Amino acid sequence: MYRYADASMLTSRRASVEWNRPVRRTDDPRPAAATPDGHAETDRTRELGGMANVAALTFLVARAVPLGWTVGVAAGVPLARAAQCHGARAGYATATASLVETTAIMGPARMGIPVPHAISAPLVGVLDSRGRAFLVLAAAAAAVRTAFYAATSTFSIVVLIGLDAYLGTYDRARDAVSFLPAGTAAALLLTFASLVAWSGAAGLIQAWVIRRGLSRWEDEAVAAAAGSPTAPAAAPAPRPHAGAMVLGAVVGFVAALASTDVRALAAIAIVLGVAWALGPADGRSVLRGVAIAAPLALSTLGFGLVGGIGSDAALRRSARVALLVLIAVWVRSAAGSEGLRRVSLLAVARLRRVRMLAETAAVLGAATPVDDLPASGRRLVGRLRAVRRRPVPVVDAALGWVAEESVRLGAAVPAPSPTAPPPDAG
Repeated sequence: MYRYADASMLTSRRASVEWNRPVRRTDDPRPAAATPDGHAETDRTRELGGMANVAALTFLVARAVPLGWTVGVAAGVPLARAAQCHGARAGYATATASLVETTAIMGPARMGIPVPHAISAPLVGVLDSRGRAFLVLAAAAAAVRTAFYAATSTFSIVVLIGLDAYLGTYDRARDAVSFLPAGTAAALLLTFASLVAWSGAAGLIQAWVIRRGLSRWEDEAVAAAAGSPTAPAAAPAPRPHAGAMVLGAVVGFVAALASTDVRALAAIAIVLGVAWALGPADGRSVLRGVAIAAPLALSTLGFGLVGGIGSDAALRRSARVALLVLIAVWVRSAAGSEGLRRVSLLAVARLRRVRMLAETAAVLGAATPVDDLPASGRRLVGRLRAVRRRPVPVVDAALGWVAEESVRLGAAVPAPSPTAPPPDAG
């Protein structure tokens, strides 16, 4: 069914060429400036909206299929394509829009994997459009990922786990592995070195997948263009008071981060419980929240106990981590996907003075409504079921779907959506 399903990247000469040679741009990107009737700009924005939708859908499906990590890497291809054809600002606007859509679908508690893919892919696309070598693309992706992982790890170690607990756990590890160097600097340097190694491996994989996808984009896009796109239905109305729910979640986040005092944590837990019981949040989301929060809370507790900070401090820190995750799950369930999307779109629209965010707002306004995407996801699942469960065939199936679906969604004329903010008067 899919002509690349049986290809072997590691043994074919063609794959060797794909690995080493830069892929040149052969297309003529659509003009960024609008024509007098505005059609060129509309088509461009709609195209970017389709790419943002496809990236978000790919992240979602990757969580539910075998070898999902190989599918998830393919989500960066439409973002790289946007930057390759329309420049870095358009690429990062599309990436930001895809993260908004992903948050609306999956919730803010599950964004650890999509974010590094999304923030590194546009840079890879820009470098590929300039004919840079494969290793340059891989190094760029690795550098962006290293910066992201370093920032998130610093937050986790300093704010959530506690530097004292982390260093205490490292000292305990030295008792079992005697060749590890001693001292705070050694612990932090080894942590950073592990992040660099992980980012380097991920950068190599991401650069190979993006280059493979970009080199085949035109063929897949032609097949999609032959079909007639279906105009999406109008976006569903967001739930009432979605903005207030998001604001309440932000207040809860800040309060939980500000203190590990037992009384403060208990007050947050009580308010969250009441909101969950009396508000519009789905009761089943409580179980999902517990399933996500439990491993993180237990790992934080383990660091505290092993690190020797005492059971009281360890329990309070683990409780705070659990509350942060549960707040994130609650706001997704209470506000709903379209509510989160609307709030995000309005927030981005207020920052239109930043040109990239102005374009992000336009892309979000042109994107297919979140609740209108299940048919696209089913097409991807169908492709994946038709190929062998091996990394290369799964990647190729996902890449074919990414290109076709980006064209299909980008060609559809969006129906009026209540999420679109009014244009600036000035």
